Amino acid sequence: MNSGDGFRFFLINDKKNRVREMFFSKPVVYSLSTTALVCVMGLGAILFSSLSSAQYDLKVQSLKSQNKELVRVMEDMKIRLDDAEVKLTELVHQDEALRVYADLPSVDDDVRALGTGGAVNDYSESYEELMPFTDLNMSSLENNLSSLGREITLQLNSYEQIYSKLSQDVERLRKTPSIAPVNRGYLTSSFGTRPDPWTGNRRMHHGQDFGVLTGTPVYATADGVVKSRSGKTGYGKTVIIDHGYNIKTVFAHLSRYVVKPGNIVKRGDLIAYSGNSGRSTGPHLHYEVRVNNVPVNPRHYFLTDKIEL
Repeated sequence: MNSGDGFRFFLINDKKNRVREMFFSKPVVYSLSTTALVCVMGLGAILFSSLSSAQYDLKVQSLKSQNKELVRVMEDMKIRLDDAEVKLTELVHQDEALRVYADLPSVDDDVRALGTGGAVNDYSESYEELMPFTDLNMSSLENNLSSLGREITLQLNSYEQIYSKLSQDVERLRKTPSIAPVNRGYLTSSFGTRPDPWTGNRRMHHGQDFGVLTGTPVYATADGVVKSRSGKTGYGKTVIIDHGYNIKTVFAHLSRYVVKPGNIVKRGDLIAYSGNSGRSTGPHLHYEVRVNNVPVNPRHYFLTDKIEL
């Protein structure tokens, strides 16, 4: 009960028929109430903080577990990206050969470079504690994926251009060298400068040499007309086919002819057999492609880089 300057309380014990009186002044009551309230609030804050901390720790552990799975997915993505880039490189090489067939200019190197500018999110700093140890970088994967997408788009556009051009020029395509002249053997010498096998001095090699046994079938690499066959030069027995469009092919060091001047041949027709005639150090086929009577690299006239046959 309220009594003047304070509060008076009576404690009654029925068993002992006693009454005990307690008096608290207002300042004391207010002080005790305030203290109790502060204690209750402090205890509540401590309990809330403990619960929040425990929930946070559980959440962090859950995220770490999930991110381990994310790293596994990222590693698999990196492997797939690397494999896709290798296959895309093969497509680029085939694209170069197809562009020769289509009489289209090569794609400019600056265009193929495909700049990858732009803002990139860096998640590592904000979520570093959540990520398990890994050599992978999210930003790097993002860049690689974006660049690969642009390269694929470029390649698709290039193939569409090639298809459009070739569909309008089937006749020229049939007369453009496009296959290897032999079905077996190995490329033993490429187009370009090399040591002369007789003198050791470096000189230009105007074609490709295929290491094959004497008597290996030699085939026309495109439609055309046999222009000449001769055995009076260092090339030994030689067949030259005129394909039109200022393109000729030369087959040298042969052992036996199958065709003669004036014969019309189709791509894949048997024209001769390889040998070791002329200025040769061993059985092989020397093959050239000439445009406007100037030797060019026959490699650009294969749809694939696979020269081993």
